Amino acid sequence: MYADSDYYKNTFKGSTIPDDELNNRLELASDKIDSLTYNRIVGIGFDNLTPFQQEKIKKAVCCQADFMYEYGDYLNTPISGYTAGSVQLNLDTSSGGGNAKTTDVVMNYLSQTGLTCRRL
Repeated sequence: MYADSDYYKNTFKGSTIPDDELNNRLELASDKIDSLTYNRIVGIGFDNLTPFQQEKIKKAVCCQADFMYEYGDYLNTPISGYTAGSVQLNLDTSSGGGNAKTTDVVMNYLSQTGLTCRRL
């Protein structure tokens, strides 16, 4: 887990997630960040990253935890789109995704670390 409850509450100033769910949500968010960074953090070791990278990753984890807490019920639905005028609904038929299920804010933090590039 890259960000703990102390960081979430006191540095990030998060208040969305209840205390009894916080550690679990931060753990799940850390797992998602590993996926979005192609497990490079695991490979390099969090402590071997620069302080700048560590800080951006912690912020990304907190944002992802909030996002997953707020929209968790909707993240795994098979709906890929919806239009209200003339009602249109698109079902996601892809197996395994293409949908990152995160926010631009999270990706912005992660892109600053240099760990999201697809090249080897």
